[in-house]
Parts: sequence; C-alpha cells; structure tokens
Amino acid sequence: MSVENMIRDAISKKTAVGFTFDAKNYIGSPHALGERDGKPQVLIYRGEDAHEKRVPPMGEWSVLPLDTITDLKLLPGEEFHAGHPDAKVEKELHKITLRVA
Repeated sequence: MSVENMIRDAISKKTAVGFTFDAKNYIGSPHALGERDGKPQVLIYRGEDAHEKRVPPMGEWSVLPLDTITDLKLLPGEEFHAGHPDAKVEKELHKITLRVA
C-alpha cells in the first residue's frame, strides 16, 4: 500500500502511525491530506499526547511531504491526538482532499 493510501486509511480511522522522517522515528496522528507547492503533503501531529489533565502534549504540528516519509505503519494501539492545529500551520496545507471528521 502506498504512503498516501496508508495516510488516507489512518485519517479515516483516526489511527496513529509510526514513521521515519529526516532519519528519525516518530509516532504521529495524521489529520489532513493536501498539497503544498504542488506536492502531496500531510498535516500531522508528531509526538505523544498523554490525554490527561495537567499533562501538556509533547509534540508539534507539521506539514510533511509524503515522499519524505518512510517505514510507515498503522498503530491502532496508540492514542490518536484529537487536538486542533494552530491556524498558521494549517494554512501551510493547500487543496485539502481529506481531513479528520
């Protein structure tokens, strides 16, 4: 399955993913697919979120090119970050084709 199709599946199911980006391993929660500069991209929360009161999330929102993501796998046992990206990061993704419902 392609990276794009796996990301689509993860967004539809609200499932966290494990992946490699820039030679580092991450866990993330993909929230939208779209384009930036004519290239397919994903809006994703990279990092962990304890989902407990008084425990701040330990991650960041990013827009990543799909062609830079490797070793992608669905992680249904991991918590999916249900927060919302700040407007600045969200504006980096254009022509959105799929987003978390």
